[in-house]
Amino acid sequence: MAGLAHEGPLTGIRVLDLATVFAGPSAARRLADFGADVIKIERPGVGDGARTLGESDGSDGFYWRLIGRNKRPMELDLKHPRGREVLLRLVRSADVLIENFRPGTLERLGLDPETVLLDENPGLVVLRVTGFGQDGPYSDRAGFGTIAEAMSTLAFTTGQPDGPPTLPPIALADEVTGALAAFSVLAALRHRDQTGEGQVIDATLLESMLDIVGPGTTITQRTGVSDQRIGSRLWFSAPRNVYPCKDGWICMSGSADSVARRILQVVGGDTLADDPRFLTGASRIKHVEALDQAITAWTSQREWRDAVGVMAAAGAAAGPVYDAALLLEDEHVQARGSIASVANPDGAGYLVQSAVTPRLSKTPGAVRHAGLRRGACTDEVLSELGYSSAEIAALAESGAIGGAPATVAS
Repeated sequence: MAGLAHEGPLTGIRVLDLATVFAGPSAARRLADFGADVIKIERPGVGDGARTLGESDGSDGFYWRLIGRNKRPMELDLKHPRGREVLLRLVRSADVLIENFRPGTLERLGLDPETVLLDENPGLVVLRVTGFGQDGPYSDRAGFGTIAEAMSTLAFTTGQPDGPPTLPPIALADEVTGALAAFSVLAALRHRDQTGEGQVIDATLLESMLDIVGPGTTITQRTGVSDQRIGSRLWFSAPRNVYPCKDGWICMSGSADSVARRILQVVGGDTLADDPRFLTGASRIKHVEALDQAITAWTSQREWRDAVGVMAAAGAAAGPVYDAALLLEDEHVQARGSIASVANPDGAGYLVQSAVTPRLSKTPGAVRHAGLRRGACTDEVLSELGYSSAEIAALAESGAIGGAPATVAS
C-alpha cells in the first residue's frame, strides 16, 4: 500500500495496538511516528471509539486521523477462537503489545501476559494502560482521563479563585500517559535487547497525572497547606499571568529576577524595576496584585502584536494567547513546520496535524499518513503472516476478521 513505508529510529519494531480511544493508542502513535510498524487491531464492524468522536468531514473523525496516524488498521475478533489464533501468530513476531482493557479482561480472553503472551514470545513487552492499575481497591473501576485529572489535584487547582474546579478542555491525562508509556516501552525494549527478557508494564492515568502536577503533595505533607485556585498565576513565580490587550491577550513569565526586571523596565522604567516590592521573587509574589495591575495598565493600551514585539525586543518572556486560527498563521510555526500537512485518507484535499516531536537530528520521525479506514490493512497483515488468499477469505467468512477492506486513497 503506497505511503506506508516505515522509516525512523524504531524501524524494525512491531507493535500490536489493541487499545482504544486515547492513552494506549497515543503511546502507539508516538512509536509509529518514529518508524515502528504499528498494527492497529480493531473489533470487526466497530472500530476504535476515536473514529466517531467529535468533528469529522468524512468517514472518520479528526481525533482518529491523529491518534490513528502511521498505523496499519486490521479488524480481528479476539473473542473468536480463530481470531485469537491470528493474534498469537502476530504476537510471535511482535516486539510490543499495547492494551487498555479493564484488569482481568485479557486473562478472560485466554491471553494472560505472564502465562500465554510471554510464553509465546519471551521477549515481548506488554503495555497495560488503565485508570488505576492492575491492582488496588479501584482497579476494577472504569478509568477515564477526566477522573485522573480530578483526583490528581489538577482540576482543584485550576480556575479562578471564585470559580469551581476546572477540568482541562483536552484529553490531557490520556496524552500525558501516552507519552510516559511510550518512554516506558523504550526502556523495556532496551532491557529486552540486553537480556532477551520481555516484561509487563503497568501504566495508569492517575499516576501519570501525579507525575506532572508538581510538589503539591509534598507541600501539604510538610506544611499542612494545600494549593488553591489562583487563575493563571503561579504560587512560586511572579509575574505570571495572562494580560488583556486592545485586541486580544498575551502572557508573561518572570520566573527569574533578571527576566522579571526586563518586564518591569518595559512597563514602567527604572521607577517600577527598582521598586522594592518587585526586586525579588518572594516580594513580587507578596505584592502580585499591584504587580499585575501595573502590567495590565501597560498591555491594555496596546494591541497584542505590538506588546509582544516590544517585550521580545527587550528580552522579556512574553507571548500571544492564540486560538487555532492564529496558531496556523504564526510565522515561526510555519517556518519550523510545526504543523504537518498530510493527505486526507478519504481522498478530499489534505489535513493539518501537529508534526512529529521532538526532532532527532539523525533519525527524525515523520507523518506518513493520517488514520486509515477500518480494516484497511487486514489482508496485507495476514498475507505477511503467511495466510493464503483462501485462508483469509475463510477467516472473513467465519467472522474472525473483518470483511474486505475499504478502498483507501494512496
